[in-house]
Amino acid sequence: MPYRTLGIDLGTTNSVTVWMDGGVPVVLPNRHGEQATASAVGVDADGSLLVGSEALGVRDRLPGSVITEVKRLIGRRHADDDVQRLLAERPADAPPVRESTDGDGGVEIRLGAHWLTPVQISAILLRRLRTDAENTAGEPFRRAVITVPAYFTEPQFAAVREAGELAGFTVVRILEEPTAAAHAFGVERLVEDDDDMCSVLVYDLGGGTFDVSLLIIGPGYFKVYGLGGDKSLGGADFDSALYRMLVEERLGDRDLSGTGDAARIRAASERTKIELSDVPAAEIILAPLGENGGSWTGKVTRDGFEALISADIARTLEITRGVLRETSRMPEDIDKVLLVGGSTRIPLVRRLLTELFGEEKVNSETDPMAAVALGAGIETGLVSALACPSEQCLTTGIPLAESACPDCGTSLLGTATIDCPDCHVPAAEGTVSCPVCARDLSGLRASAPVAARAECPHCGCRQNSTTSTVCRDCDQPLDAGGLKCPRCQMVNASGLTACSACDALFHTDQPEQVTAQNLGLALDDGTVAVVFPAGTTYPTDWQNIEDLQVRPDTATALTFRFVEGPHEKSHARNEFCGQHTHLLGAGSGGAERLVLRVRIDENRTVHLAYRLGDGEEQGARLRRSAVADGIGRDAAHLLDEVHTHLAHFGDELKDAERDAFTELTEQLTATVRGETLGRSLDGFLDEARDTVETCRNARGWTANVSIGARRGRELGLGRLAGELGDARRALDAARERMDLPAMRAATENARSLWRQIDTATWRSMLAAHDAELGRFPESVRRSVLTTWDELRAAATRGDYADQDALHVKLNDLAGHSQAPVPTARKHRDSAQVFPERR
Repeated sequence: MPYRTLGIDLGTTNSVTVWMDGGVPVVLPNRHGEQATASAVGVDADGSLLVGSEALGVRDRLPGSVITEVKRLIGRRHADDDVQRLLAERPADAPPVRESTDGDGGVEIRLGAHWLTPVQISAILLRRLRTDAENTAGEPFRRAVITVPAYFTEPQFAAVREAGELAGFTVVRILEEPTAAAHAFGVERLVEDDDDMCSVLVYDLGGGTFDVSLLIIGPGYFKVYGLGGDKSLGGADFDSALYRMLVEERLGDRDLSGTGDAARIRAASERTKIELSDVPAAEIILAPLGENGGSWTGKVTRDGFEALISADIARTLEITRGVLRETSRMPEDIDKVLLVGGSTRIPLVRRLLTELFGEEKVNSETDPMAAVALGAGIETGLVSALACPSEQCLTTGIPLAESACPDCGTSLLGTATIDCPDCHVPAAEGTVSCPVCARDLSGLRASAPVAARAECPHCGCRQNSTTSTVCRDCDQPLDAGGLKCPRCQMVNASGLTACSACDALFHTDQPEQVTAQNLGLALDDGTVAVVFPAGTTYPTDWQNIEDLQVRPDTATALTFRFVEGPHEKSHARNEFCGQHTHLLGAGSGGAERLVLRVRIDENRTVHLAYRLGDGEEQGARLRRSAVADGIGRDAAHLLDEVHTHLAHFGDELKDAERDAFTELTEQLTATVRGETLGRSLDGFLDEARDTVETCRNARGWTANVSIGARRGRELGLGRLAGELGDARRALDAARERMDLPAMRAATENARSLWRQIDTATWRSMLAAHDAELGRFPESVRRSVLTTWDELRAAATRGDYADQDALHVKLNDLAGHSQAPVPTARKHRDSAQVFPERR
């Protein structure tokens, strides 16, 4: 097989890459020879990029320059209570964090001089992992399987996929970490010649998350039965607990204001935690400390440390028992308890699990630090087909040998990427300027691809092309990235779950995954229509949601919002899962029937098919990241104002105005649908609001001064009528150039001149204008025009008394005008409606 896939364990504290080499998963060391790369990204004093141990090495001398544990923030919103707790517990020397400026409510972290999202930081790390893996393996990797915690939410799944794509991968699978670990366990069982089904409970306590999964695995069978977890509980919390204890109880009133003090205490906390898994007590030496370079020495016992974290460990056991209850299992029904994650080395964890399940069931044979990565590598050998990565194309089942989607032409091999020299975020080769920091990238080119290793494992021939599947000299099959058969040792092609030579079944297979929590549709009354209960196996068939309707009334958009969580009475209390927004036509009103179907694909992506009233059925994927509700509401209101202005005055607009409103409509429509624009949405809406208001005022005052100039001449206003004519020409010129500052200045001048006309006179002018346009009942129209002629005559005579009387009469007749008043439709509070039950 010409295209190889990289397995990546993207961990909170450490990340590992694995590939299938000779039919077995093999860890690929990084450029420093390390089996794992610290999940740390930083910049040196000169702005150069540092990744892994390089970044950790500068934390003490460059506080605030290194980002760690970014996985805990990826795909999450700044306002979430859990995120706020995590931010409050970060060490003092951590980089600043703020709410995203692009309006999606996410998180931004400062790296050097730039503010980056967790997706962008993760992409930097993934690109480094890819580069090191290619240099070690001698193979190009343009596809990847990336692991995530099973209890990640849908937006977090999507964010990891986005980071992988930004790093230049086609992400063929987002794999849940406990499932990956079970892959590794299953392959290890191959040597036992054990054909029995095995009930496995995976207890995964990593650096930043906790997962527990119940799986059944056996020859040609792999199914997930239950999930539980906490995406904000892990070894980093144990480090924090020890850090706080040292600072608050042991170090007392010592000066801790020295450069790097926080980093040294944090590093000592992590090191002590690891040591206490092997020894009953650990000595800590901290030096220098404070501005004067003091020192401190102390001892922490295992019992003391376990007392600090006992409540957290007890919570993991509570979650584990919950999964057993939900799947109707007892501890004695479990065959193996698989320990995954570095924190499972803590003796308290193993002791409590042994008490619950029995010592013989707690498995210590599979390396807890490498199990997930090895499983990611095994998954690369099991993937049998690809899905098109394009959001607009739903093609699936594409053969692994294809380099592009046969239907839409989208590449299935990722993109060649370059690193921005300033912010270090990867960008596709050919990008003119960095979308993050605007650095000119036009002269940069991606490094030459690694030459694929084509050595034949049978005869040593190195002359095979990168697309060869058999050796040109000995005709033996070349390594194609699949699994080795335990019976005949045949190295199979990727995608096979049974040996192509002897038909022996592997002790693992493509997994049947399940949803972690209830997944449902938010309804207009605030409740949730549960579509897929927790534990639903996916991919699923299409599911109908019955008896729905929509009352568009005066709303701008219909929003399909999906949430996941246990709260059926209040969708706002659940986790946001994803949404799709359908723009409603201007004529919508009353109740319309809604037909809605939903399904989940193999990558846990939610697909919709819906029909509103008698309209055509439409399809969509859920957008897993969405702009904040307030931004979407404001954009919907503004979009309605734009539509109203175009409907009433489209024929009067200048070409430049029409072009600007067309572009504005496209951008506002994208914002209402939940798309970000690569810039601050608050700033965009401010600019858009200013454009609409400026254009609306300029058009209105163009009409007013035009009327004033013409009617003023008829009433003998002389100089003022001439100035009003000049104001009209200035407004026209500014509008033809779409020059907003000039339009504002010309509008203010027109308003100032208009104020020089007394109220009775300009009301008479407008009445005569409306009468000429037929905006009065016929009998009133004739009376207005006759009275206006009499007023002109009185003005010519200089008869002021007669003019005053005629103004009073015209002003009274003006009350019968039927001139349209262009106002935006009255909105609901949200400007967006949810479906409701019929």
